[in-house]
Amino acid sequence: MTTLQGISASTGAALGPFHIMAAALPKPSSMQSGSGAEFELDNLSRAIKAVSNELGERAERSEGLAQEILYATQEMTEDSALFSEAESLLAKGHTAAYSIWEAAEIFTRLLINAGGYLAERASDVANIRDRIICVLSGVDYPEIPLLNHGFVLIARDLSPADTTDLKPGQILAIVTEEGGPTSHTAIIARTLGIPAIVACTGVIEAARNDGSNSVGVDARAGVITFNPSQELALELAALTKAIENRRLHRPLHGADGYQTTDGFTVPIYANVGRFEDVNVAVESGADGIGLLRTELLYLDRKTPPSLSEQQELYTKMFTPFASKKVVIRTLDAGADKPMAFINFSKEPNPALGVRGYRTVSNHKALLTTQLEAIAEAAKASGAEVWVMAPMITLPGEAQDFVSLAHSFGLETAGVMVEVPSAVFLANEIAKESNFLSIGTNDLGQYLHAADRESAQLAHFNDPWQPALLRAVHQVANAGARGNCPVGVCGEAASDPALAAVLIGLGVTSLSCNVSTIQDVAQAITSLTYVEMRDAALAALEASNAAEAKLLARKHLHKLASLGL
Repeated sequence: MTTLQGISASTGAALGPFHIMAAALPKPSSMQSGSGAEFELDNLSRAIKAVSNELGERAERSEGLAQEILYATQEMTEDSALFSEAESLLAKGHTAAYSIWEAAEIFTRLLINAGGYLAERASDVANIRDRIICVLSGVDYPEIPLLNHGFVLIARDLSPADTTDLKPGQILAIVTEEGGPTSHTAIIARTLGIPAIVACTGVIEAARNDGSNSVGVDARAGVITFNPSQELALELAALTKAIENRRLHRPLHGADGYQTTDGFTVPIYANVGRFEDVNVAVESGADGIGLLRTELLYLDRKTPPSLSEQQELYTKMFTPFASKKVVIRTLDAGADKPMAFINFSKEPNPALGVRGYRTVSNHKALLTTQLEAIAEAAKASGAEVWVMAPMITLPGEAQDFVSLAHSFGLETAGVMVEVPSAVFLANEIAKESNFLSIGTNDLGQYLHAADRESAQLAHFNDPWQPALLRAVHQVANAGARGNCPVGVCGEAASDPALAAVLIGLGVTSLSCNVSTIQDVAQAITSLTYVEMRDAALAALEASNAAEAKLLARKHLHKLASLGL
């Protein structure tokens, strides 16, 4: 057996044969064009138009969320910034294929450097590039095959157009080497109820080297096993049954959130970053938005978005949650997330430099314009809009931001707790804020001095690490003392068992990836608050992440019967 670990994107399990999608296209030659810039420009324009038309036709044949995603991808294909970048390379004598490749590389690097949700949009740009190059080369783009039996689809990544061909029943599960839990592959897989694992490094090579053509997929745990044993096959069958039973159970939901079996209310919100995710959040049963990222609006621009541009987009994103809570984070920019219109100095360690609130406080017009746009959009949409600043370290920063937000009529203003100083000063920061939101991703890396992008240091960033749990407990206690709500919007809230522990630690709300909202809801509504509190207290006594998880699960044994 060969076992690999990825990231769960859509829960479920599967067992069967597999099919490997065709390899990625090779990079075109950098040799100069022999046909001239005008000829290459005409070729590129025609290819872009052909790909745009194909995506539009696919969108027209689709419906619901898939249609929205395809139309958004079609707009991305026609992005003038991408075309302009390619055009500048054409003028230097390069071919259309090489120019669009290099232009796409520039944009994918920007998205990857932005990190998190935005990094997952990089694969969309790469796929658009590949489709354009296929048209330029006169070859067919590799599509998902139509086979006469069910199979697990293994691929480098899937595009929005690819996912419109997914057929539940034929596609038993999806495993991709790249992508993330909020990628379009993940979103469509969840909509169709297809188990999916993403970011599974080495899966293509392992599949090519496997002689059995049999694979087991545990998308709950993000584990894929080639040539599984009979024992594992039986376990996957039992897991599939448990998941089916769980899906028949509707989580108990009240006016203010999901309900534990002893009547404790837990609001469960969604983390989103662009408009198409808002509808997914609605469909996923979110009580609102717990983290609305705004970076995407600022990327790939030479000038910041205007007041009217921001107001229009925020209104569009708030409106589906009219009368519900939407927590929006102000611009989180820095040398690690560069913006062309901000002159960032080179820093030896951007993670410890000018970023988040430190950036916008030095560019006051950016912050005041954004706050004004948020305030106007809140009025127009009818949503209960809360606003928060990232990367707050001192009570004085919290006081300044909250005061400024209030001056624009934004009555509920808070801050993110992402660094150790904010944990130790949580009592003072809570007094200055209307709410706190814990970003466990950054807080975990700063607590352990471990870059969260480093695979070698990944174990330090396990959200079950006791240091992180104790920090969350300390902030939650500070919030309780100051009558200040404390939510968690980091990845920790997306783990159903850990989500229960967070509530037991005193957190008042959770904000998850849309892919996990129903799993978290199922966990919360199957337990009592007392069980979650006891699990949390047990985890706090652990000396490492594995022990914390083991001790907590002894008090959360009901989750196993639900396949969680």
